[in-house]
Amino acid sequence: MQSSSKSQPPSQPQQPTSITPSAPVNPSPTVPSQPSQDPSPSPAPAQNPTQTIPANAASELPLYPPTAIDLRRFNELVGDWAGKPVDDMKKLFVKKVILDDQTSIDVETIKVPGFIGITDALTVIDASGKQVSGHEDIAKWLGRDGLYICTFQWHKERYGEPIDTRRPMEKEVFTEAFMKNEGHHSGAVVPAKRFGQPGGLIDSFGTFNEPNDYHRGMYGKDGYVAVAQRLVFPNFVTPAQARGYTDSIICWMALLNPYVQFPADYNGGDPTNISDRASLKEFLRNALLAALGDQNAIAFFKDPLHKCYCAEFMYVSLNTPVYPFNKQGLSLLLDGDMQKVEQILEMRKLQNERRANTLSVQTTNPEFKAYNILMPIVPEHLPPLDALMTQNGQTIAPNSIPFPPFKISHVIRRAYRTLLPRHQAVDDMKIAKAQARMFKFMEPALIQQLGLQGKPETDPQVVAVKQFVASVSQQLEQPFPNYAAFSQAMDACMAQADEILAGEGARSRFVPPRIYVDLGQNDGDASLPKGWGFRLETVGALVARSVIR
Repeated sequence: MQSSSKSQPPSQPQQPTSITPSAPVNPSPTVPSQPSQDPSPSPAPAQNPTQTIPANAASELPLYPPTAIDLRRFNELVGDWAGKPVDDMKKLFVKKVILDDQTSIDVETIKVPGFIGITDALTVIDASGKQVSGHEDIAKWLGRDGLYICTFQWHKERYGEPIDTRRPMEKEVFTEAFMKNEGHHSGAVVPAKRFGQPGGLIDSFGTFNEPNDYHRGMYGKDGYVAVAQRLVFPNFVTPAQARGYTDSIICWMALLNPYVQFPADYNGGDPTNISDRASLKEFLRNALLAALGDQNAIAFFKDPLHKCYCAEFMYVSLNTPVYPFNKQGLSLLLDGDMQKVEQILEMRKLQNERRANTLSVQTTNPEFKAYNILMPIVPEHLPPLDALMTQNGQTIAPNSIPFPPFKISHVIRRAYRTLLPRHQAVDDMKIAKAQARMFKFMEPALIQQLGLQGKPETDPQVVAVKQFVASVSQQLEQPFPNYAAFSQAMDACMAQADEILAGEGARSRFVPPRIYVDLGQNDGDASLPKGWGFRLETVGALVARSVIR
């Protein structure tokens, strides 16, 4: 999450006299009639407090095209601030990038298959004047996929504001729009059960966020736009096993939520401490012990090193399938102490019976406290994810985690690939020169990201940043015969970046909110970190149900 204060675009020395695309313009989002061929989860056991949609109902999932969005209603809703009116939903995620005084390009920064309706209110009046459910659409999607990792975007708020590469941008625009691709918060949308009208339980949704009462455990303002990613497992993972792992993640979110604390400095100032199996195990073990009242474990989460901002909380949760929330997984963390395991599982049982328990009392998530978000029952025979991978011929490093973080090189490369797509036109020297200028402008942002603010110009780390920026800028301006040659040169530069740009407090690992969208796009970027066990896939953009016809 970032400050929601509005950024103003920088003053422009001269507006382009003509608009000529220098790179291919991405096509408008398309709406597929079917989801990907990955197997969909099968119905869960009756006692499991989640719901599922049979695979043959995939075509019934409500995914709306841009033309189904009522622009007047959409623009009337305000997210974090009121931006320029959106005049074309097909261009919601498109940025105009000014390369020089004569040239600009339109770049689609995020591709979404369509739009999914979601609203905190149980019922709303839609754009055609009908009363509809605010929860039904997203509940159907959750029935298929189990949960969504969502990144809230500021594309609506900053719609129509260009990325001007001709001169340094205002700091917030450079950081939020260029470096972070407008991704400012990440949270999970999960299945819920709540009493509808005139009574009786209905399929619904809730959210887990950090800080844990953020958005009051729901989606938040109707003006928000978020991009949702689902987990896609290899074909040898059965639908029941896939649902078991997503259910396990939900249980872990519920258990972690009361104890994990939000850092004071979340805008690049909180290092990602978990990087391997050992650090993950320590973190999860302490969460279990904290739930059991261990004072040392409770103190563990007050240490700034172990605090988590929003995207980091999602990152930790996505790595929990190596310790499934069942007896075998919990016993791995509790040294085989089955009495403690049973105490933890008793909390789950009470939550699902809508009875007070340690987690419901200590959480500040209103939806979990109200027993709308429950804790799915994870099958006892579900093995740790790495064990399942090994059983199916995959080689998994013993100390690895399935979802690795970004390094500084990934943050840099994704920013440039997204908004200055040289991979689409490697010989376009206007893009090359814009890349070089933008890299020079990046120096203050790198110094902030690495925690070097206030250090003298002669400080060795500051000097290293300046030298690195100058060197890479020079290389970016050079012509390359093809993208492979360009990519090879950048690989060398980025390897250097990971070595010299570690920053204060060993800030070598990063989990920005954009990481989930970047990985969910599956756009052929070979430089992204390689995980195992599952991948992310963008399913759509979440918008208020009331703006849909």
